[in-house]
Amino acid sequence: MKQQFVNTDLDSQAALSTARVIHRKILIRLFVGWLLLCIVIGGAILWSEVRRFQQFVHQLALHESTVLNNELNYDLTHLDTTAQQRLTHLAQQLVRQNFLIVELYDRNKQLRVEAIRPGEETTESWIDQHRHQFPQRGAFTHEFHLVNEKLLILVLVPIKGNENKLLSPAGYFEGIYQVDDKTLDSIKSELIRTVLYVSISITFSTLLMYPIIMTLNRGLFRLSDDLLMGNLELMNVLGCAIAERDSDTNTHNYRVTYYALRLGETIGLPRNEIRNLIMGAFLHDVGKIGIRDPILLKPGKLTPQEFEIMKTHVLLGVDILKQSSWISGARDVVEFHHEKYDGSGYPKGLCGDSIPLNARIFAIADVFDALTSERPYKTSWPIDEAINLIVQKSNRHFDPRLIDAFVNIAPAIYHELRSLEETQMVNRIQRCIARHFLTAAE
Repeated sequence: MKQQFVNTDLDSQAALSTARVIHRKILIRLFVGWLLLCIVIGGAILWSEVRRFQQFVHQLALHESTVLNNELNYDLTHLDTTAQQRLTHLAQQLVRQNFLIVELYDRNKQLRVEAIRPGEETTESWIDQHRHQFPQRGAFTHEFHLVNEKLLILVLVPIKGNENKLLSPAGYFEGIYQVDDKTLDSIKSELIRTVLYVSISITFSTLLMYPIIMTLNRGLFRLSDDLLMGNLELMNVLGCAIAERDSDTNTHNYRVTYYALRLGETIGLPRNEIRNLIMGAFLHDVGKIGIRDPILLKPGKLTPQEFEIMKTHVLLGVDILKQSSWISGARDVVEFHHEKYDGSGYPKGLCGDSIPLNARIFAIADVFDALTSERPYKTSWPIDEAINLIVQKSNRHFDPRLIDAFVNIAPAIYHELRSLEETQMVNRIQRCIARHFLTAAE
């Protein structure tokens, strides 16, 4: 029977399902990219803007503090009464503007003049906790502090001596400069506006990227789907060819695959392992291609020597699977589906859980379908008798835990398949198989 693996309706459904998965994944990745860009670029711009505003405020504080440099011609180390009054007056002028505290130190770092804005006496103790280290080379230093929603700058400015040399300052000016509310509100507003503009720009760029990405990848999606469908069809063709050569029926491949697939779903087999189980079920006897017709097609019982030759189909199948990485996942079923739970099987005599799970699943499905199917040399068994035999071989041929799960689902699956015509049955199983491959764009 020659048949396209997936009909047009199924192909459309599978493609739609795949497109939805890819659409969702691209949206998630674009969102993650948008978030990272907002954090990185927004953070960088925020840092840059903060630095710019710091420089701006620093210039404001420096500009006001230069009043002392422009008018100070006194020796801070030896101040007379007139000089003391003059410097105190200058300091109080600054305090009446934006400085909360102004202190003047001589070159020996001894406090000579101090002015405090009324009501800011507690700030005097605060400045002691954040006092600068006096610079060795007379460099301007400043620190920013946000206290009670007020932006304060602790500045330390070297006062030029008569020779106007910063390397040898005549003293030091230290003060706490408060950024006025209007300037602070302007800074906050511009920061928020800048970050908001950046976020909006990144958002629009991300939204514009989505249709571009989808357009660029649509051909790739189509090619990927075509390649996957081609692989599935080749798997089907190879399985059918083996069944035809073995005088078996093509529908056996579908039924046994469906039984194995449903059992795998029932026990919660991971999707990747279900895909491997499906490929293994279709290709379980692929090695029989290498068995000579007189033995493969012999109607009677095989001699011990002939049976040993027949058993080599397992290793032949493994060698065939090595030729393709895509079907390599079928190896567990191909190599070990003749093993038995008690260790009496072949080719390695494995027992219990040492037999790969997919091989244990398939062994149950294979024997059950063989019992319930009609062959030229036998009639089909009633389902109750087939299930009883399967249960009797539990813990000897089959994994008892899998048998418990299988007997609960086997009757419903059996009657489901029996109620369908051959073409309907094949289409339904194809649809189920394709779903596990085409919706797994992981």
